[in-house]
Amino acid sequence: MRPGGGAQALTTSRTAAAGEPEEEQASLFAAPAVPVPEPAPSDPGRDTAARASGLRTTAGFAVVDELPVASVRLVGVLPHLDRPFEYAVTPDTAAAAAGMRVRVRFSGRDTEGIVLGRHEHASTDRALAPLHRLVSEDVVVPPPMMRVVEEVAARCAGTVGDVLRLALPPRHARAEKSDRAAAEKDAAQEVDPPETAPRDSAADEPAPDTPDTDEADEADGAAEADEAADTEGAAGTAAVPTEAPPEPRPGDRYPGLGALLSRAGSATGPVPRATITLDSADPWTTVTADALADLGPEQGALVIAPDRRDVDRLSRILTERGIGHEILAGTEGPEKRYRTFRRILRGATRIVLGNRSAAFAPVQGLALVICWDEGDDLLEEPRAPYPHVRTVLQCRSHEERCALLFLSASDSVPLRALTDAGYLARLDPVPAPVRTVRPHIVAMDQYLRDREGASGRSRLPQEAMRVIRRGLERGPVLVQVPRSGYVPAIACTFCGTRAQCPHCAAQLSIAGRSGHLHCRVCGRREDGYRCPECDRTQVRAMVIGSTRTAEELHRAFPDSPLRVAGGAHDTLADTEVPSDAIVVATPGAEPVPPERFAAALLLDADAMLGRAAFDADVEAIRRWRNAIALVRTAEDGGEVLIVGTATLPAIRDLVAHRSGAFFDRVLADRQDLDLPPFSRVAEIVGDKDACRLFLESTELPDGTDVFGPVDLEGPDAAGRARAVVRLDPRRSRELADALRGGVSARSARKARGSLRVRLDPPDVF
Repeated sequence: MRPGGGAQALTTSRTAAAGEPEEEQASLFAAPAVPVPEPAPSDPGRDTAARASGLRTTAGFAVVDELPVASVRLVGVLPHLDRPFEYAVTPDTAAAAAGMRVRVRFSGRDTEGIVLGRHEHASTDRALAPLHRLVSEDVVVPPPMMRVVEEVAARCAGTVGDVLRLALPPRHARAEKSDRAAAEKDAAQEVDPPETAPRDSAADEPAPDTPDTDEADEADGAAEADEAADTEGAAGTAAVPTEAPPEPRPGDRYPGLGALLSRAGSATGPVPRATITLDSADPWTTVTADALADLGPEQGALVIAPDRRDVDRLSRILTERGIGHEILAGTEGPEKRYRTFRRILRGATRIVLGNRSAAFAPVQGLALVICWDEGDDLLEEPRAPYPHVRTVLQCRSHEERCALLFLSASDSVPLRALTDAGYLARLDPVPAPVRTVRPHIVAMDQYLRDREGASGRSRLPQEAMRVIRRGLERGPVLVQVPRSGYVPAIACTFCGTRAQCPHCAAQLSIAGRSGHLHCRVCGRREDGYRCPECDRTQVRAMVIGSTRTAEELHRAFPDSPLRVAGGAHDTLADTEVPSDAIVVATPGAEPVPPERFAAALLLDADAMLGRAAFDADVEAIRRWRNAIALVRTAEDGGEVLIVGTATLPAIRDLVAHRSGAFFDRVLADRQDLDLPPFSRVAEIVGDKDACRLFLESTELPDGTDVFGPVDLEGPDAAGRARAVVRLDPRRSRELADALRGGVSARSARKARGSLRVRLDPPDVF
């Protein structure tokens, strides 16, 4: 349920208690909160327009003659009231048009709304309240964008008002005023361009020593003839210069990319949609910049990346090439964000970069949408109705007919499913020698371990030290570890049970080299720990963090600069990596040196694969391949060592080049187990009674599998339960409509307790 629903439920309790029908309740909600005085007798024509049109309105205001009824979609109302409402247009709000922001009185409060359209007659016979105020004449939600918002709400079983909250940044009056002044200044310069430097009248007169007779013309003609003769003679003896062939671009290795860009923005024919798994030698920033440069001057583009640092890297490349663009990110302040939003809205720039919050950016003439690393969990919206960026971009591609391109360093299960279904085209590169497109990748297999003896079984075998030593001779070296901290997880030495805090059940960890067991949640120090299963006191480290790894590497390489990135450590800028440094980073926090890393070491591969998630192997491959993409090719001396069980399918997939065997097996296993994407799954989490009553009162489609509800575990899970429902994906819209109807019915009944409904949650299993 949308946060804040309880406060709105209190404002409508009077109407519900009266037992009035829902239509009569809506009539009261749309009426003014306080009575408006009747018009004075001296103003008999005040309501003439309303009476002439037969429009019933509340007393005390005038309406316009033309299209006096406005259909408004309200933002932030309860789920069962998430539908358009009609209001009367007053002379003060006569400029209201589709897509503009307005303020209306609803349920006794001043509420924001978006105008859907203007009509001549009302669709109801109840009295209409007036549009309270026209916030701005900016069309912030054009009709195509409103259709996108409605489609996203329908797919995610949410409300249109909640999606509008995600799509629209809060209005900032000062930013709007300054940007409107800048727009007027730009328009004035286009109409009346600034004059060039004034010409000197004396310069137009002939110089005193210059003859102004025909002799000067004859002299000039003779000089031109001599010059032409010299030029012709030189052309006859010298070779004609030829243009150098253009340098090959990384995107040229993917033949289908050119065809997609040529069809981008086409008003006829099928909309091109594709996915590309890039080789390590092809930076996504370069491929994206080349694609944006190929667009026409009137074509717009939107690029979505998970992290702000990814956006900044692409922005630097576009700035170097002189390609104008805007960055719309959620990390900016309200004023700067709204100023950027208005610049995009009025078409001051047609190329927009951003992260998850920029998925709804109102790009003018949108022809191409590019999404980098779709599998990153940063692209999952944590606010209701929890849409994934992939869903938003699919809806925009359908409604605005813009080309859709997914770029990634690793395959994705959802994208593979869309490719197999024919929705996306897979663009593979032309064959090339492996040494030229990726680094030399080696897994610590049984042969290498047996060759080293006892050292081969350690966390940092001698082969890893040799890889680091060889890499430092050519450039920086990357060491990737799964977790930050010192020893973030420990377990019993005998039975392997995780060590948990007896007070809050959180994991116990060790903060330093000589530190004690402590809880990072409640701060409890546990000196006398005993395993609850076997009653033993000895513990061992399950995962070694980045701090402990950096400490060990510093002892082994004391003369090399050491940098730590991720977790409690600050992010490391790309330009702050010394040429002979060792960088210890967690997944996603790796910097990108200008010349790339000379080598990379992927530690604790088994620990990353052992996460308690059904997609742990797929996520591990994505993180590893993103790190491998930062290493030089084998032709330039780049190498990667994976320390883990070499026989595991996920590790073998890294060593193999462009093999689809692993993902084919994953898709086959998920189909046999009815796991996503071969089933549509929804999660219902909330109070026990609320979860149980919701399942009993909601009419789910036939054939829906219901699992639970079961009690949640944890210190903050008392009295809460969780249920999972599953249905065939071909009937996903039926499931979404049923859940949406159940939430609306629960809101109308003002049922007690909190409840949250999510479709396709990433951590459902």
